[in-house]
This record gives sequence, C-alpha cells and structure tokens, in this order.
Amino acid sequence: MSSPDRVLNAGVLGATGTVGQRFIVLLSQNPMFRIHALGASERSSGKAYRLATKWKMSDQMPLGVRDVLVKPCDPAYFSGCDVVFSGLDASVAGDIEKAFFEADFAVFSNAKNYRMQPDVPLCVPVVNTDHYAIIAAQRASRGLTRGFIVTNSNCSTSGLVVPLKALQDRFGALSRVIVTTMQ
Repeated sequence: MSSPDRVLNAGVLGATGTVGQRFIVLLSQNPMFRIHALGASERSSGKAYRLATKWKMSDQMPLGVRDVLVKPCDPAYFSGCDVVFSGLDASVAGDIEKAFFEADFAVFSNAKNYRMQPDVPLCVPVVNTDHYAIIAAQRASRGLTRGFIVTNSNCSTSGLVVPLKALQDRFGALSRVIVTTMQ
C-alpha cells in the first residue's frame, strides 16, 4: 500500500465523535499519516473542525485540524485520501462505508456492520494480521481494484485476545476461556 518513506493521506469519518477524535489524535502523532479530510454529519459539515466538535480527548486538539473544513461523509469529498478511518456509529456506518470502499477507498472501520462478513478481515493488529490476506478475495468478489474494508473487533474482545494470543503462543492451544462483560 505504501513505501516506508511515503506519507499517506488519511480521512476520518465521524470525525466529531469520540472514536473519530481518537483517530485524529493517533493519526496526528503518527509520521506515516497526514490528516487530509474530516467528515461528519450534515449538522457539522461546512464548519471549521474546532467549531463543529465538542472536544472530549485529554490530549489537546491537534493544531493541524482546528481550521480544517468538515465535509459530508461522501466519497466525492475525500479525493486524495489513501486511507479512510471510520469512527461512524453503526446506525449510519453500513451504507456510508460501503460507498467508500466501492469508490475504491481503503476503509478501516470501528463499527460492527461488516464484522461478520466472511470476506472482511476482523483484525487485532498484534494478534492476526494474517487476516489481511482476505482482502484479495474481497476485492475479487466485489469487483474492486483498490478499495477494501477491514474491521476491528469489539472493544472487549480486543483487550482480551492480546494476552490470550501470548498465552497460546507460549503454552499451546487454550481449551477454555470464561469471560463476562458488563456492556
């Protein structure tokens, strides 16, 4: 997707929400990415980011995004993006994310909408990056050339599988795990 010295232009969907804000903080601290486009609802679209969002992060709002104009969550407004990170709520994510990956964008989604699709990688980066190999089949089955969608796991699962993977790597297959979440 990129050579190590190339900076990728990133878009963030749902940029004014908590997940979108976390994406913005993380992307602004990563030298491999440049925040290129921010998308949110019609209520926020057309406003400078600092006016469109109620900042919730403990980190300060990155200076580089304060005056970025928030755009509608439509692929037409994200040209030039190499990758799109979606922090959209599941109630709206499905159709919007589909429009982006069908428009040949690489989409990394935090929403549950595509998690159970057999050709969509459900990845926890330090645990199962081999699942990215499914992307070729996803593109073939959907007629895509560059676009794809990858999802992350549920938040309670992400925190659990990292130590379980380490235990499995050290001691072999686990026979049983009992977990209770209070979601």
